[in-house]
Amino acid sequence: MQRIPRTRAVAAVLCAGMAAGSALGLAGCTSGESTRVAAPALDAAEGRTLELGVTSDPVQQRLVESYTSEFEAVDREVSVDDVEQDERLPRLLGGELTVVLGCVGELLDELDPVKGQEMREMYAEAQDEADSGGDPVDTSQWRDIVHSTMFSALPTELQASDPGEAVGCSDESLPQNIVAVYRKGELDRPDKKALNNVAGGVTSDEVAIEDD
Repeated sequence: MQRIPRTRAVAAVLCAGMAAGSALGLAGCTSGESTRVAAPALDAAEGRTLELGVTSDPVQQRLVESYTSEFEAVDREVSVDDVEQDERLPRLLGGELTVVLGCVGELLDELDPVKGQEMREMYAEAQDEADSGGDPVDTSQWRDIVHSTMFSALPTELQASDPGEAVGCSDESLPQNIVAVYRKGELDRPDKKALNNVAGGVTSDEVAIEDD
């Protein structure tokens, strides 16, 4: 019998479970942008200033220029607002902010700590197997697995961009690629493309903080 790599099996199990549980979960396994928003809602959002919530974290501060440049390229005015990390999602849900930044692993821990711990244990097991001569850990696949799990844990009012190439948080027990979370109905297609341009165009080296 052909042995299926554990990470592939984990991905298949997660996506099958999400698809059975909800449409939102299925969207997380296919594309972070697949949920449709009614045209009137998008029309109402056009022309509004985008409120970008950014914490004092040095990585997020370095990302500000990348995000604002991409939004300005699609004629979207941006206002950068300071936000405490534990206030990001409440203020986003409350309508004070349009977009907030984070990392796939730490956001999963905030949204669903039980699922975060489950993913952490699976990730550690995959790493142990690799260290013992098994298949190497596919970091891109695990990034997508954790992103999909985080996506499925979001409140229905929120969506997330694609996971970034850059790693933005220091906790290595889970993938910590950068990601933007936003309110449904507030971004049009060019806005979403701007978010994904940052995700695919910024590297870990560009946001790394040098030691003093």
